[in-house]
Amino acid sequence: MCASCGLRSRKDETDYIRIVLPKGGNPFIDREGTAPGRGAYLCRNQDCVRKVCKTRRLSHLLRGTIPETLYEELRREVGLDG
Repeated sequence: MCASCGLRSRKDETDYIRIVLPKGGNPFIDREGTAPGRGAYLCRNQDCVRKVCKTRRLSHLLRGTIPETLYEELRREVGLDG
């Protein structure tokens, strides 16, 4: 389910971006989709990424601090200016 818009679908039907916060580690974009840790999914579209960056919802979902650099990386991932 998308952390921004709430779209529910199978991972193989929708192109999601997965963000992972590993236990005791730093959050990152999991491009392989297999990294262990607490994860959140985002639709790969600019509106969803823009909204999640504005509201900082990932901190709540992943139960940790999300650095600004990760939000910048998410913006670049969908073609938004950092």
